[in-house]
Amino acid sequence: MQKKLNIKNQNNKTNLIIIIGIIVFIGALILMFVKSDKTENYIKAISYSEYSDIIKKDEYSIILLTNPDCSHCISYKPFVNYLAKEHNLNVYNIDLTSITYEEYILLHDKYNAIKDQYRDGVAVIPTPATLIVKNGVEITSVLGDIGYNGLERLLKNNNVIE
Repeated sequence: MQKKLNIKNQNNKTNLIIIIGIIVFIGALILMFVKSDKTENYIKAISYSEYSDIIKKDEYSIILLTNPDCSHCISYKPFVNYLAKEHNLNVYNIDLTSITYEEYILLHDKYNAIKDQYRDGVAVIPTPATLIVKNGVEITSVLGDIGYNGLERLLKNNNVIE
Protein backbone atom coordinates (compact mmCIF):
# COMPACT_ATOMS: atom_id res chain seq x y z
CA MET A 1 0.00 0.00 0.00
CA GLN A 2 2.83 2.40 0.94
CA LYS A 3 4.61 1.64 -2.35
CA LYS A 4 1.45 2.42 -4.34
CA LEU A 5 1.08 5.75 -2.50
CA ASN A 6 4.71 6.71 -3.24
CA ILE A 7 4.27 5.94 -6.95
CA LYS A 8 1.10 8.03 -7.00
CA ASN A 9 2.92 10.94 -5.29
CA GLN A 10 5.79 10.67 -7.78
CA ASN A 11 3.34 10.80 -10.69
CA ASN A 12 1.67 13.86 -9.16
CA LYS A 13 5.07 15.56 -8.74
CA THR A 14 6.06 14.71 -12.33
CA ASN A 15 2.76 16.04 -13.65
CA LEU A 16 3.16 19.22 -11.59
CA ILE A 17 6.68 19.76 -12.95
CA ILE A 18 5.44 19.27 -16.52
CA ILE A 19 2.57 21.72 -15.99
CA ILE A 20 4.91 24.32 -14.47
CA GLY A 21 7.31 23.86 -17.41
CA ILE A 22 4.50 24.40 -19.90
CA ILE A 23 3.34 27.53 -18.07
CA VAL A 24 6.89 28.94 -18.02
CA PHE A 25 7.30 28.18 -21.74
CA ILE A 26 4.00 29.86 -22.65
CA GLY A 27 4.91 32.85 -20.47
CA ALA A 28 8.26 33.19 -22.23
CA LEU A 29 6.55 33.12 -25.63
CA ILE A 30 4.08 35.78 -24.54
CA LEU A 31 6.89 38.01 -23.22
CA MET A 32 8.82 37.56 -26.45
CA PHE A 33 5.88 38.72 -28.56
CA VAL A 34 4.99 41.60 -26.22
CA LYS A 35 8.60 42.77 -26.23
CA SER A 36 8.86 42.54 -30.04
CA ASP A 37 5.71 44.66 -30.39
CA LYS A 38 7.44 47.40 -28.42
CA THR A 39 10.51 47.46 -30.67
CA GLU A 40 11.17 51.01 -31.76
CA ASN A 41 10.15 51.62 -35.34
CA TYR A 42 12.60 53.52 -37.56
CA ILE A 43 10.34 53.30 -40.59
CA LYS A 44 8.05 56.31 -40.88
CA ALA A 45 4.68 55.87 -42.60
CA ILE A 46 4.06 58.72 -45.04
CA SER A 47 1.43 59.89 -47.48
CA TYR A 48 2.05 60.50 -51.16
CA SER A 49 2.23 64.28 -50.63
CA GLU A 50 4.85 63.82 -47.89
CA TYR A 51 6.77 61.52 -50.24
CA SER A 52 6.77 64.25 -52.91
CA ASP A 53 8.39 66.66 -50.44
CA ILE A 54 10.88 64.13 -49.03
CA ILE A 55 12.40 63.07 -52.35
CA LYS A 56 13.24 66.67 -53.28
CA LYS A 57 15.76 66.92 -50.45
CA ASP A 58 19.47 66.95 -51.25
CA GLU A 59 20.07 63.70 -49.38
CA TYR A 60 19.42 60.04 -49.85
CA SER A 61 15.84 58.98 -49.22
CA ILE A 62 14.93 55.35 -48.76
CA ILE A 63 11.32 54.70 -49.68
CA LEU A 64 9.48 51.42 -49.16
CA LEU A 65 6.35 50.64 -51.10
CA THR A 66 4.36 48.03 -49.21
CA ASN A 67 0.97 46.47 -48.77
CA PRO A 68 -0.21 45.54 -45.26
CA ASP A 69 -1.44 42.13 -46.52
CA CYS A 70 1.86 41.26 -48.20
CA SER A 71 3.71 38.50 -46.32
CA HIS A 72 7.00 39.47 -47.99
CA CYS A 73 6.56 43.08 -46.79
CA ILE A 74 5.91 41.87 -43.26
CA SER A 75 9.05 39.71 -43.22
CA TYR A 76 11.21 42.41 -44.87
CA LYS A 77 10.38 45.36 -42.61
CA PRO A 78 12.31 44.08 -39.53
CA PHE A 79 15.50 43.94 -41.64
CA VAL A 80 14.90 47.45 -42.92
CA ASN A 81 14.09 48.69 -39.43
CA TYR A 82 17.25 47.14 -37.97
CA LEU A 83 19.49 48.67 -40.66
CA ALA A 84 17.79 52.04 -40.23
CA LYS A 85 18.50 51.91 -36.50
CA GLU A 86 22.05 50.62 -36.98
CA HIS A 87 22.99 53.35 -39.49
CA ASN A 88 20.69 56.15 -38.32
CA LEU A 89 18.80 56.20 -41.62
CA ASN A 90 15.51 57.83 -42.50
CA VAL A 91 13.29 55.22 -44.11
CA TYR A 92 9.83 56.12 -45.33
CA ASN A 93 6.99 53.74 -46.07
CA ILE A 94 4.09 54.27 -48.44
CA ASP A 95 1.22 51.87 -47.91
CA LEU A 96 -0.03 51.35 -51.45
CA THR A 97 -3.55 50.72 -50.19
CA SER A 98 -3.70 54.29 -48.84
CA ILE A 99 -2.98 56.23 -52.04
CA THR A 100 -5.16 57.22 -54.96
CA TYR A 101 -5.04 55.47 -58.32
CA GLU A 102 -3.41 58.56 -59.87
CA GLU A 103 -0.66 58.53 -57.19
CA TYR A 104 -0.22 54.79 -57.74
CA ILE A 105 0.33 55.33 -61.47
CA LEU A 106 2.77 58.19 -60.82
CA LEU A 107 4.84 55.89 -58.59
CA HIS A 108 4.56 53.03 -61.06
CA ASP A 109 5.80 55.09 -64.00
CA LYS A 110 8.67 56.75 -62.12
CA TYR A 111 10.93 53.88 -61.01
CA ASN A 112 12.89 51.48 -63.23
CA ALA A 113 12.19 48.32 -61.22
CA ILE A 114 8.46 49.00 -61.36
CA LYS A 115 7.58 50.77 -64.60
CA ASP A 116 7.56 47.66 -66.76
CA GLN A 117 5.37 45.68 -64.36
CA TYR A 118 1.92 44.89 -65.75
CA ARG A 119 -0.61 42.16 -65.17
CA ASP A 120 -3.23 41.68 -67.87
CA GLY A 121 -2.41 45.15 -69.19
CA VAL A 122 -2.88 46.83 -65.80
CA ALA A 123 -0.01 48.60 -64.03
CA VAL A 124 1.08 46.79 -60.86
CA ILE A 125 3.65 47.56 -58.21
CA PRO A 126 4.98 44.30 -56.77
CA THR A 127 5.73 44.62 -53.07
CA PRO A 128 7.89 45.21 -51.26
CA ALA A 129 9.69 47.70 -53.45
CA THR A 130 12.74 49.56 -52.15
CA LEU A 131 13.54 52.90 -53.77
CA ILE A 132 16.64 55.00 -53.19
CA VAL A 133 16.26 58.59 -54.31
CA LYS A 134 18.52 61.65 -54.09
CA ASN A 135 17.46 65.13 -55.16
CA GLY A 136 14.29 63.67 -56.63
CA VAL A 137 16.30 61.39 -58.93
CA GLU A 138 16.21 57.60 -58.71
CA ILE A 139 19.52 56.13 -57.62
CA THR A 140 18.20 52.57 -57.71
CA SER A 141 15.05 50.55 -57.14
CA VAL A 142 14.57 46.86 -56.39
CA LEU A 143 11.64 44.54 -55.93
CA GLY A 144 11.14 41.88 -53.29
CA ASP A 145 12.32 40.95 -49.83
CA ILE A 146 16.08 41.16 -50.34
CA GLY A 147 16.81 40.45 -46.66
CA TYR A 148 19.29 42.10 -44.34
CA ASN A 149 22.43 41.27 -46.37
CA GLY A 150 20.86 42.23 -49.68
CA LEU A 151 19.63 45.57 -48.33
CA GLU A 152 22.95 46.31 -46.65
CA ARG A 153 24.80 45.55 -49.90
CA LEU A 154 22.35 47.73 -51.87
CA LEU A 155 22.89 50.65 -49.50
CA LYS A 156 26.68 50.24 -49.54
CA ASN A 157 26.85 49.90 -53.34
CA ASN A 158 24.90 53.14 -53.69
CA ASN A 159 26.93 55.07 -51.09
CA VAL A 160 24.05 55.43 -48.66
CA ILE A 161 26.09 53.74 -45.91
CA GLU A 162 29.77 52.86 -45.55
